[in-house]
Amino acid sequence: MRPEESPFLACWWGSSLEKAGLADVRARASTYGRYDFHLLPSVPFEPRGDFSWLLAEPERDFHIGSEKPDENVGALKSLKQSAQADGWALPMSLLTFMSSPELHARIRSNTDCFLDLCPAVIPAPVQGGGLIRFLADSQGCLFWYLYLTRAGDHAVVASDSFFGTKEEEWDDEGARSQDVAFVAESLEVFIWRFWLENEIWRAAHYDKVPVEQSGKAYIAEYRRKADALGAA
Repeated sequence: MRPEESPFLACWWGSSLEKAGLADVRARASTYGRYDFHLLPSVPFEPRGDFSWLLAEPERDFHIGSEKPDENVGALKSLKQSAQADGWALPMSLLTFMSSPELHARIRSNTDCFLDLCPAVIPAPVQGGGLIRFLADSQGCLFWYLYLTRAGDHAVVASDSFFGTKEEEWDDEGARSQDVAFVAESLEVFIWRFWLENEIWRAAHYDKVPVEQSGKAYIAEYRRKADALGAA
């Protein structure tokens, strides 16, 4: 799904990349900031929904699949059943990703985000759409969802609101804005960007090692787009 086809405003919810050389466009706002979607670098491969590029990366001791592996297996089974009963077509990329622990093991999160699959499609706050939560911030600051249409299209959206079943438990105290933002054209595009930005952040803050070539290319394209916008 392209941004202009979405009922939600487009932005990127992410961490600061100040120390990676992007202080002017990715300055720290809070745990997460909203950043200009149209400055994001392009995906350097043709997304096919198989995540083959991710298998070339090293496995990590602690990753986004570490928190709830057994719960997510059960949730995926329930999601398939409820989606079929309600007439929702689940994207193959979601089924591939959520059923592949070897993919989860290669994705780190600097804010300890973890996979937290919803066992059913939840009505979206726009007519006719559905949401499937698949990723949660460790402190409940932000949640990521697959947004589905009845026509079979999908995108990734993010919100500081929790959308789930009545049976799910989450500490949801405090005001929620109900904002939902379009953050990626597909699940695979989101996973690539989430994985790479977290590796860039860790290289700049914790690992103290040069960012790998894909990260250097990402930063360089970000810099070119930002400079071109400033010169316009």
